[in-house]
Amino acid sequence: MRSALKCCKERGIKTLHCLSDSAQLIKAVNNGESYPELYGIVSDVIAISCFFDELSFSWVSRERNREADSLAKLCMVEAEAVMAGT
Repeated sequence: MRSALKCCKERGIKTLHCLSDSAQLIKAVNNGESYPELYGIVSDVIAISCFFDELSFSWVSRERNREADSLAKLCMVEAEAVMAGT
């Protein structure tokens, strides 16, 4: 999510709805619930969120998120390959 927010910020996208199958992450971002293992990510997400005019976060079941998760993993692998080549 942090990477997606950074990418949208760099592209000038000002309105965004984020979906995640991580219930803890969504609760932490929306309600300020504290999870030590997510502290850095949540802090970054909150810091980046001030850039957006409209930004919301919702939980989606892992079953409904399978296709997006696969695509995100593929993009990360491709990005790592590009970075390794530079």
